[in-house]
Amino acid sequence: MAILSLSGNDSVASVRRPAIEINFGSGSQEDWQKTLAFLSIECGMAPFVDVAEIHLSTDPRAPSVEMEDSGGISLGYEDSDTETVFSGQVEYLRSGLNGKTIISAANGGASLSRLRINQSYEQQNAGDIVNDLAGTAGAGSGTIESGIDYPFYAIDDRRNAYRHIAEFASHNGFLAYVDPENKLQFVSFSEGNAVQSFVFGTDILSLQVLEATPVNGKTIAVGEGAAGSEGQDAWNWLVKDPSPVTHQAGGGEPERRFSIVALRSSEAVQTTAESLASAASRVNITGRILVPGAPVVTVGSIIEIKDAPQDALNGKGLVRQVKHRYSKWEGFTTQIIFSKIEGGAFGGLGGLL
Repeated sequence: MAILSLSGNDSVASVRRPAIEINFGSGSQEDWQKTLAFLSIECGMAPFVDVAEIHLSTDPRAPSVEMEDSGGISLGYEDSDTETVFSGQVEYLRSGLNGKTIISAANGGASLSRLRINQSYEQQNAGDIVNDLAGTAGAGSGTIESGIDYPFYAIDDRRNAYRHIAEFASHNGFLAYVDPENKLQFVSFSEGNAVQSFVFGTDILSLQVLEATPVNGKTIAVGEGAAGSEGQDAWNWLVKDPSPVTHQAGGGEPERRFSIVALRSSEAVQTTAESLASAASRVNITGRILVPGAPVVTVGSIIEIKDAPQDALNGKGLVRQVKHRYSKWEGFTTQIIFSKIEGGAFGGLGGLL
């Protein structure tokens, strides 16, 4: 395991005034701004549940908020537009004798995490099942891609619906998360362009990159059933020889074998093996960066790091988790947890350490 870290203490000085818009309950934006003492928003890939926490100071002008109030939070700067970073509803309120109020809100990930059901699906694809789970939980849906066709799939209540969705994502090579508009996204991974670049010496407060022993090397997926060779109606047949529903992806150590009973065709097994191997490779090298508030950075987006003194610290990363923080004492910052994108410059840490 190896860690590289740096801090941009020599960055060019600049001052930008944060702009914060909160829309929960009653109260004007002026009231929110005058009474807001602290704000934290944490968002991540499924099954991480996104949470916003708002601390209001003791003040008779403090906005009135009630349980289950729906709303959103937008962040930015006074010299530019604000960006919606969170939408959801109030989950709990805490008040004390000191007069301070703490408001906690969560989004559709919380509804999906509370849902535990026993249900089966026949001749449905992954997207169909995810859409049904979102609808049952009362969570909004954004882009839901189709994914693997399942002749038969059973959901059980040993895990909540959000964990089932996270597993679907890993088997299909997809990303699953709730976006800032409170809509569930179930989409294939695509590198694309960076939403924001961070330059050493200008806007990087701290940066760490971690290279760890691979979780998976050679990945083998094994299914059951003969739907691929005998037609869809044969999904419930068990094959004597599992080789037609066995597929290998990746290479090296450690070897991991996954036996997945819902996979009933060779095509589904191949997709799952390749998806599991690809997902594992994306977390071999991960990083954590702290920057001045960056509201355009969202879970599932791409960032880029430039001009760091070591080449291993530069390149693109897939955003896996974002934490925005604001206080009147520390200002507005964003912490981003990301994973290396294949083909980027994050490779080769071993030669430096």
